[in-house]
Amino acid sequence: MVSKKRKTASDVEATTAVASTSAAAASEEVNFPRGGASTLTPVEYREISNKVASDLFTNVSNSREISQNLKILLQTPSKTTEEPVQKKRKAEKKKKVPAATQPKSEKKRVVINELSFKKLTVGTLLLGCISHINDLELIVALPHQLVGVIPITEISTPLTSIVEKVAAQGDDEEEDENITLPNLHTLFHVGQWVRCRLTLLQDRTNKVVKKRIELSMKPEVVNSDLAKADVVPGMVLGACVESVEDHGYIMSLGVKDLTAFCKTKDAAEYIESNEGKPLVPGQIVDCVISSKAGSKRSVDVVLSHNKISHSVPFSRITSVTPGQLVNGMIEDVASTGLVVKFMGLYEATIDASHLPLTANLEEAYRIGTKINFRIMYCILNTEQKTIGGSLLPHVLELKTPELTVEDKTKYVGDVFPIGSFLDDVEVVRITHSGLNVSIPSLEGVTGFVHISRLADEHIKSVSASSGKFKIGTTHRARVLGYNPTDSVLQLTLQPSVLAEKYLSISDVKVGSMVTGIILKLMPSGLLVKLSKNIFGLVPTQHLADVQLTHPELKFKTGAKVKGRVLLAEDGDRRRIILTLKNSLIKSDLPIITSKDDIKVGTTTHGVIVSVKRAGCIIGFYNNITAFAPASEMTEASIKDITEAFRVGQTLKVTFISVDEEKKNLVVSCINSENKFSNKKASKTVPGTEDEMLGTHVVAKVKEAKRLQINVTLPNGMEGRVHLTEMFKSIDEIKNRKHPLRHFRTNKELEVKVLGVRDVKLHTFLPISNTSRTKQTVECSLLEEPVAPRAISDVKVGQKYLGFVTEIARNQLRVSIGSHVSGIVRKQHTSSDLEIANNFNKNFAIGEAIEVAVLTSDPSKNTLDLINVDKPNTPTSITYESVTIGQILQGVVRKVDPVHGLLVQLTGQMAGKVILTDISDKYVENPTESIKEDTIIRCAVVAIDASKKRVDLSLRESRVSPDTAGLAENREIESVDDVSQGDVLYGYVENISDSGVFIQYGRHVNARVKIANLSDSFVKEWKTIFHTGQLVKSKIVNVEKNMKRIEATLKESDVNGTSPVKKAKKVKVVKEDVDMEEADDDTKMEDASDADSDEDEEEDEEEEDEEEESEEEIEDEDEEMEEDSEDDETPALAVGGFDWTGQAAAKVEEESDSEDEEEEEKTKKKSKKQISEDKTAELSTLAPQVSADYERILIGSPNSSYLWINYMAYQLQLSEVAKAREIGERALKTISFREEQEKLNVWVAMLNLENNFGTDESLNEVFKRAIVFCEPKKIYLQLAKIYERSEKFDKAEALWTEATKKFSQSSKVWTLFGLYCLQNKNFEKARELLQKSLKSLPKHKHIKTITKFAQMEFKHGEPERGRTIFEGVLGNYPKRVDLWNIYLDMEIKEGDKELIRRLFERVTSLKFSSKKMKSLFKKWLQYESANGSEADIEHVKEKALAYVENKSAPAL
Repeated sequence: MVSKKRKTASDVEATTAVASTSAAAASEEVNFPRGGASTLTPVEYREISNKVASDLFTNVSNSREISQNLKILLQTPSKTTEEPVQKKRKAEKKKKVPAATQPKSEKKRVVINELSFKKLTVGTLLLGCISHINDLELIVALPHQLVGVIPITEISTPLTSIVEKVAAQGDDEEEDENITLPNLHTLFHVGQWVRCRLTLLQDRTNKVVKKRIELSMKPEVVNSDLAKADVVPGMVLGACVESVEDHGYIMSLGVKDLTAFCKTKDAAEYIESNEGKPLVPGQIVDCVISSKAGSKRSVDVVLSHNKISHSVPFSRITSVTPGQLVNGMIEDVASTGLVVKFMGLYEATIDASHLPLTANLEEAYRIGTKINFRIMYCILNTEQKTIGGSLLPHVLELKTPELTVEDKTKYVGDVFPIGSFLDDVEVVRITHSGLNVSIPSLEGVTGFVHISRLADEHIKSVSASSGKFKIGTTHRARVLGYNPTDSVLQLTLQPSVLAEKYLSISDVKVGSMVTGIILKLMPSGLLVKLSKNIFGLVPTQHLADVQLTHPELKFKTGAKVKGRVLLAEDGDRRRIILTLKNSLIKSDLPIITSKDDIKVGTTTHGVIVSVKRAGCIIGFYNNITAFAPASEMTEASIKDITEAFRVGQTLKVTFISVDEEKKNLVVSCINSENKFSNKKASKTVPGTEDEMLGTHVVAKVKEAKRLQINVTLPNGMEGRVHLTEMFKSIDEIKNRKHPLRHFRTNKELEVKVLGVRDVKLHTFLPISNTSRTKQTVECSLLEEPVAPRAISDVKVGQKYLGFVTEIARNQLRVSIGSHVSGIVRKQHTSSDLEIANNFNKNFAIGEAIEVAVLTSDPSKNTLDLINVDKPNTPTSITYESVTIGQILQGVVRKVDPVHGLLVQLTGQMAGKVILTDISDKYVENPTESIKEDTIIRCAVVAIDASKKRVDLSLRESRVSPDTAGLAENREIESVDDVSQGDVLYGYVENISDSGVFIQYGRHVNARVKIANLSDSFVKEWKTIFHTGQLVKSKIVNVEKNMKRIEATLKESDVNGTSPVKKAKKVKVVKEDVDMEEADDDTKMEDASDADSDEDEEEDEEEEDEEEESEEEIEDEDEEMEEDSEDDETPALAVGGFDWTGQAAAKVEEESDSEDEEEEEKTKKKSKKQISEDKTAELSTLAPQVSADYERILIGSPNSSYLWINYMAYQLQLSEVAKAREIGERALKTISFREEQEKLNVWVAMLNLENNFGTDESLNEVFKRAIVFCEPKKIYLQLAKIYERSEKFDKAEALWTEATKKFSQSSKVWTLFGLYCLQNKNFEKARELLQKSLKSLPKHKHIKTITKFAQMEFKHGEPERGRTIFEGVLGNYPKRVDLWNIYLDMEIKEGDKELIRRLFERVTSLKFSSKKMKSLFKKWLQYESANGSEADIEHVKEKALAYVENKSAPAL
């Protein structure tokens, strides 16, 4: 209805604003149909008008959009200025109605119904909250206690494509990638709000099929009807992460012609709240629009809900989506809820269940009041459109209700699981469907009882003012479920349900006693019914303490049984495991249900789950398991415990080790509570009633053996006294070699009875279990025990009396207790090197020695001991306890003539001895006199506990400083020990293209440039040096701040002798010079990823670039010695560059046929011959003057070889300017088709300016070169020039610039990484790998990673290279080319055990027959060169097994 109102000042102001807006956009105005007056109040009308007018004058270009939005919001006619007058006249006419026909003043009551399954239609938009996550679907709690399911294929398009690939993935042997299903638990979390659209309604057509609501949360499905113009700042939408970029994330909103971008900083808050898990493609998140799209195709978004501060307008009703926060005004109030109008056009309902709990809604909410509410659902595809909202606080904030319990915030569903009881819930509201109740002392969470759950009998209706369930009454209820969207606990008041003992598995407590009814006996166990819907299983091994032959005779269907709960899982598996063992049911010992409750010394009952030779796995409640070592199963040494124990046997155990970090548990079964005590037992030794456990008796010696004495007790039983039970200390032993020689047969001894041992099974039994025959009694000659009874009693660093029980090849086994023994390694057998090297001849079985414990590992039952034969013998050798200067003994494990010795100190500790630390006097090949597996005495000179690294020295001045004389070659420990002019001996550590590196000490080395290697010119200088060679050098320069040392090997400088004089001669090399780098670092196997045909062309280009990068200019430092009697200008040095000019542009193309390859070779040979013909004159007569060069250049104007030699000739004459001119002439003369020849000249020009020019002139030539040549090649050449001239700062700066300019080139990144690794900048190289992966195309990632791994093997840390290879092969396990590269790297390293293990791994995978053949062939070749006959046979057997398995017919 339209009512007539008087115009006020505000109305005039609003009309003026509207008129102004209409006038500004008259040409683009959209006509609206005639209609009634606005339903907005004057205040609202004025606010909207002022806002539109303000926007209009601040941005005239958007006038059309503003005008249209204004008309939509206000719904006022805008055709002409006369239409409002007509409208008012019509309104006045409508008001002139007879009084008799006027409606009554009574207001029509509106009935607001809750959303139900019947009202849902396909296409309905809903806001829900994830309540459960399964492997293949999400369970979503919807408004009004509805539940929906989102299949994994309806989450996002990227996830759907992954699922389709997994479904299509077969057993194809050629498949490179192993795709797995995404883990929904990492992408979503319980309590996360999601927007979804209903895609399928499955009604209950029969009793089998349940009601099912299928949903989709794909943005393109949910936001398909959203207009681009309505995507404005402040709007909340669900978005899908499309890709992860360097500075943020590209996201899909599902809106046509619109994408979103979220900066990394704007996603940080969400990632932090999500336990730090990064966003991944395919993940759905809520985002807030932070910028207006306008004409752009993208908007900025943030992932922080704190940014939501206002509602947003909509141009059409289809743009209204769930989750939006809107402003509205209450139109009507009913007992069932509110009717709200928003934007002056659209109506929404808020039912009572989504209003804060109150008794009277009409008193709490007034008509005309403005409110902010959130839209929960939209049904817009029906004739009667419905929009539902919510005023619940947690919905407005888009948070999940949580409760604080014991200072911890928990999910409401976890605090009140299904089956829990609530006392005194109060009825606060009654609806037609049930009761709303409040829960005492609980805010934000209410309860709802459906009318069918009020009583066991049927109830039609409930009165609010009378009856058992009227408002204000209190009841006892039980939880049936929880809906986080409504924040409602679903309750029941039915007496039958309240009386049920177990409503869910969570009600069954682990360790509690339960009574059930037998349903049936199955092969897996006994099925027991505990309540109406709860069942338990008794496994076969838990039916009784003994194995039942016929369990069906004892357990009848329908009979009642009592058992104890072993396990109750309420997750995906939903199972209850029971036990009927009397030993567990009647046990008085504590029940272990959590690892947090376990402490050392706790004694309880456990059941053997598994029996192995090393020990038993003991099971407890809640799937807790512990390991019982074989030594802790019995006090006697047992050969095979599988014969003494069985699965299902109940044992009384004591926890002896609890690793809180790894949660590893170790238990002992030896005498549990009274373990190792000397208390008297309650029962007697068999055969007598007087002798008790722990008492002393007189026994006769029957026989004296090496390790024990056999005695006969008075009752006739046989006994034994172990060596460790006879002496308190080593001082009591007179004959240490043979301690038992003085014991004679029939000699009487007073012994103490310890227990009984079964001779047949070698298991130690308590004195209470002596029913078996063939038993022997354990005895002792000591009153108080001295030796440890178990390995857990042993303390590291403590000394014990030990006896040799076994002499092995490299160690002694020594017993320090009757059932505790350890090993003494070869190097620890004696402090005398002669005795230690021949320990097997100097020790005897049974010999007594005093030992100290170096290391102890109870879980592995191992001890590492050392013979304490001198007072200064160390009792602890660890990375933390060893000090610098300490003298230790070790065994030589590896002798390397180049790098020195590897010395093993303990089982977990080894040290390194470099060549300069072997002797005080340097000799050629110092490792020649040292053999592997010999024991040496060494001194600790450096230790790094964090890196587990120890440096050792064999110098006499270090090992025996008191007796050693003055060292002939002093020890150099740092750069500070070296001064300019010192003449020092050292060993060649490395030979590279830049010179020779000499090692003077552990961290001190010097570089000798090529020019300083010899007084005379030597072309093949690398052949006269080898690593490990002893050389005499002189220090020419020391940079202590940079820790750099320059030295010379020239005899004239070292010894002061004059060099051999030679005639001045410019030498032009005739033969072709290979300009590839001598170091094969850049010749790495190509591991490019050729997964798709589309990348084939790019891969070929990349391979060409790799070959070109390998064909770089070789260093040829040809020193031109001259001794001229005339006073001529000295010639300039031209070293550091190949001035012969022989370019290396040998890019080999792959050919599909052998004929083409032969043709290529023929062409290359002809080219080489032609080159030799052109310079034939040079081979007979070297040019002496410029005229000679000019004459030859006339015949070969395009030969860079001649031009560069001509430049070198001028440089020999110190004519730098003329050399430049010749270079410029060469660039102008050489044909433009000869690109490689021109490139050679440009590189020569760069070298000239680098050596003889200025930075400005070099930069000018560089800029010109990148114009005429390919820029990337010039960048790489200049970087190499800087490296050769040792301008490392400029080289690094140029490399950095190159990676920015050519960020898409894998070659640039890998060469930069190689530069860093060669200069020992390992961290920089590893950072480059991470940066390169962010810049390079994805199809180049594998190739780049593989090359960095190869470089780590050659120049960095091989272990890191292995880690990189393992990571790549973990993602691409079927890439045989990667496996081959990995194998080649390991073969070069030489670790045979690791190589064989790698071959075993790769041949166990599934490849095609052709690939498997190549792998087996490679393995066989390796074993033929490095293995034994047995190894070769093993490979052949593996290959034969593969062939037989492949050819075997399928069953």
